Amino acid sequence: MHPAEFKTLREALGLSISTLVKVIDVDERTIRKWESGKKQPPQGVVDTLEGIDALINKTARHIFDQHQESMKNGGQQGVVLQRFVEETDLVSAYPEFSGLPIMSFGVVLFRVRQKFIDLDVPVSIIYTKA
Repeated sequence: MHPAEFKTLREALGLSISTLVKVIDVDERTIRKWESGKKQPPQGVVDTLEGIDALINKTARHIFDQHQESMKNGGQQGVVLQRFVEETDLVSAYPEFSGLPIMSFGVVLFRVRQKFIDLDVPVSIIYTKA
């Protein structure tokens, strides 16, 4: 993976370098070397980031589909997405997000929000507890 692709993927997942350090347990300098092209990230790290992206996409698709179905059945005109305040609430509702920062779910909501905006469906995001 090209260093620019690696950095772009990290950023698209909402992961700062300091957060990625915690997620994959490597030194910050190592990540900076990967992103500058001084070193190539190991395939396992690339696979981990791609796995997080797949999880985010799958979750966004699931939430989008649920709301679309509700709109068909209930005739509602808009969508309200729920964002968790605490990581424990997120993991309670979505155990597969264990070990990821809560901002990862923010990426999910942003992707879902954008899909509804593209369909001209009013959408808002509120805080909730699990």
